[in-house]
Amino acid sequence: MQKLLLSFLVALVTQFLWTLPAEAQRVDCGNGQTFPAGNACLLNGMCARMVAEPPGAVRLSTGNFCDPGWRESTMRPGNCVPPGYIECGNGTCPPGSRCAAGGGCDGGPPYTGPICGGNQCLEGRVCSSRGSCMNPALLHDCGNGSLCSHAAACEYPTGCVYVSGERTRQLPK
Repeated sequence: MQKLLLSFLVALVTQFLWTLPAEAQRVDCGNGQTFPAGNACLLNGMCARMVAEPPGAVRLSTGNFCDPGWRESTMRPGNCVPPGYIECGNGTCPPGSRCAAGGGCDGGPPYTGPICGGNQCLEGRVCSSRGSCMNPALLHDCGNGSLCSHAAACEYPTGCVYVSGERTRQLPK
């Protein structure tokens, strides 16, 4: 009898959840808007369904992943190396450079880019909303202090999130 009652209650709760009004299945974005559960609140009043990883992600030995086009570090397993970068003992160096004997990088792009936060950027870099140098070939600036890979979207109010390509408008509370 208890099993029958438990089964009935589970079925009742499940039915209740499926018949909840759409607004009860929405999440507060924190900006006066809402978005469907399972979605992420994005900048510019949009939302999108969250995904575990972007299409074409590279699986790491740790079970995590790198963005498409990136690869796992051979020196620091579980870390990702941007496309075209080389690995050195203390990090990575940009394309066209080589590892320096005492650490760091030799050669590569000259420091002829803009001055951001008191530092001159490498050629081809731009100033980010953080006031730091950013490689626009690898990252995009959300304008809120977050720098996301091209595989991720800018989350509201800050951060990066992997979402499907389809966007929908947030709805008022």
